[in-house]
Amino acid sequence: FILSLSFILCGNAIASTMYCKVNSAYVCNDSGCSKVKSNIFINLDTERNTYQRGDDKGIDTYEMNIYKSGFFVIAEIPGSATLKIDTQDDLKFVEVVQLGLKTWNNFGKCKINN
Repeated sequence: FILSLSFILCGNAIASTMYCKVNSAYVCNDSGCSKVKSNIFINLDTERNTYQRGDDKGIDTYEMNIYKSGFFVIAEIPGSATLKIDTQDDLKFVEVVQLGLKTWNNFGKCKINN
């Protein structure tokens, strides 16, 4: 399991993709946060350095930066979104997306594609 994640960080083709599904989501602004319905999923591809965000309306693909910090794997779309995966807690994640002065805070779980 940890070995597979190290392959992801090294860009090794053996385990270069992950699928992450949002289970709960919140939109926040200066007056607070509200729970919202979400059909969002995320595909990470370290071989191509791409971050895909999809839902029932389609899929958008972005270039990403990915690195490790302690027990976390962090994937970023510069200036737009950050996805933080906990390698010690069943690949649970939080994704924070900034649009204007609002943030979307998405929580869920990832799996490694082999």
